[in-house]
Amino acid sequence: MAKKTKNGETRKKKQTGSASHGASLNKAHPSVRFSQFETERLNRKIGKLIEGKDFKNMDEINSFIRNELDNGSPDTWRSGPTGVDDPVETAQELAFQSMEADNDSRALALARRALELDPGCIDARAVEIQLTVENLDKRLDAHRNLLARARETMGQEFFEENRGHFWGVVTTRPYMRALEYLASLLTSLGRYGEAITVMEEMIDLNPNDNQGVRDSLLGLYLGEGDVLEARSLLNRYPDDDLAVFAWGRAIERFLSGDIKAAKKALADAFHSNPHVFAVLAGIEEMPDDYAGSYSPGDIHEAWHCISELGPVWDKQPYVIQWVASELPGLIGT
Repeated sequence: MAKKTKNGETRKKKQTGSASHGASLNKAHPSVRFSQFETERLNRKIGKLIEGKDFKNMDEINSFIRNELDNGSPDTWRSGPTGVDDPVETAQELAFQSMEADNDSRALALARRALELDPGCIDARAVEIQLTVENLDKRLDAHRNLLARARETMGQEFFEENRGHFWGVVTTRPYMRALEYLASLLTSLGRYGEAITVMEEMIDLNPNDNQGVRDSLLGLYLGEGDVLEARSLLNRYPDDDLAVFAWGRAIERFLSGDIKAAKKALADAFHSNPHVFAVLAGIEEMPDDYAGSYSPGDIHEAWHCISELGPVWDKQPYVIQWVASELPGLIGT
């Protein structure tokens, strides 16, 4: 499920999973099973349609696109390749199909077909790495090399021109997905400092945070006890009132020693999603049908919150003790 951010963009809610579980695609890459690529497909096709054409203004561009949409076959705007004469776009379509595949053998076959057409296809190469490199350290090295080649291909000037709205440039999304996987892999390996650096780069490139990396980043900051960075991140997204940030605000105040403000923030967090404490206390368990999506206030969101704040429970044990001590007062409010 995707939630709306304050400026109307959708922010993906990540599937839970660990990069440490073998090479199976659905466990090795949380983003691979996130298969809603239709908008991205459409945007890539529109980009190709207007490429090289001279338009006077945005109205003219929009009029041209509407005309193409009205006159073109509906199938043209769906899941097929942009055109058989464009190997890069055909490879990207195969990569989309690979990431949407329901089994790993098909995913790998599609990825390799894509790489035959375009050896630089980031999504296809990422799938191949995740399905063929069992050793996590070697997988990490292969993924870093993939990103290094991608950065070299795009060039420093491209990064500087598009920094701050990277996700809005549709051709950058494979790179952003690769960064997301790298952060997930580093986290699963316990290399939190390196994971933080990658997540900070993602926020720097795309402050709107369509991928929802800020939840994981907040958990790492708080787990490391870095209250200054945690507070800065919380202040950067003041309108985020979902469970991770609501509980994160309470934890940041507690770790900062502001107990009065921490109690108030904890009451707000408890009312935002009381299932968080219930799951932590073992009073409630996750439903069997959990597939990674959630709605505000439900038990699925609680599980997402607990997962993202995992470093806190592991490295800041006094937080749970404090929350438990406040429970009687919370129940009565």
